[in-house]
Amino acid sequence: MDIQTLAHDLGKSVSTLKRWKKQIEHLAKYEFEEKPVQIGRKQILNVPDFDSEEVRCFQKMAQLIDSKGLEQTVFEVWGNAQLLTLEHIQGKHNHLAQAFTKYGLQTNKQIDLLKKENQALKIGLDTLTQEFKAYQENNKKKKGLFK
Repeated sequence: MDIQTLAHDLGKSVSTLKRWKKQIEHLAKYEFEEKPVQIGRKQILNVPDFDSEEVRCFQKMAQLIDSKGLEQTVFEVWGNAQLLTLEHIQGKHNHLAQAFTKYGLQTNKQIDLLKKENQALKIGLDTLTQEFKAYQENNKKKKGLFK
């Protein structure tokens, strides 16, 4: 549906719908489909071509705009792009926080395992050191030709 027909059906002016469209594009980051229309012999102009869902949304806007104002109506009918972006960022933040916590737990487990292995190696080294000292002591006592 073209903008003139929609304006007529809603009882609004074309300039009002153009203003609404501009606010929708800005606040909701919505992109309307456009079709080329030839004006005159050489000039082609791209004009919005509203589908049935967009027409339904404009009808809903026409009902709500007097009581809620343009900005609030756009947010209610078409969505708030800034809020959606914020929700997306918060979702990513939550996902990263969970991943970080999971990574932290895995890291702590690995650190605990390494501490245990380090302790076992230290005990083994101490044992070997004591055995080596005992071996040296035994070799010092054996003097003579046949050791």
